[in-house]
Amino acid sequence: HLKGPIEILIQKGCARKYVRDGDKETHEAQMAIEAPTPEEEDSRESMPTAFAISRAEDFLPPPAADEEGIMKHLTAHM
Repeated sequence: HLKGPIEILIQKGCARKYVRDGDKETHEAQMAIEAPTPEEEDSRESMPTAFAISRAEDFLPPPAADEEGIMKHLTAHM
């Protein structure tokens, strides 16, 4: 549970003297350091997202399915 925060402290220089040679930084720790500040977060614009169904047959239930079968089919493809 503490691995990520400890690696962040190491990267920021607070605990570098405890790092053994050869230990590498994790991707999670690097992302935490590069996290946007609240000002940067506020200045971001929202980006609209669209979803498209490329193969309609994936979402069509089998012709002989009952209501329960249709619901299982739709749930599996969501």
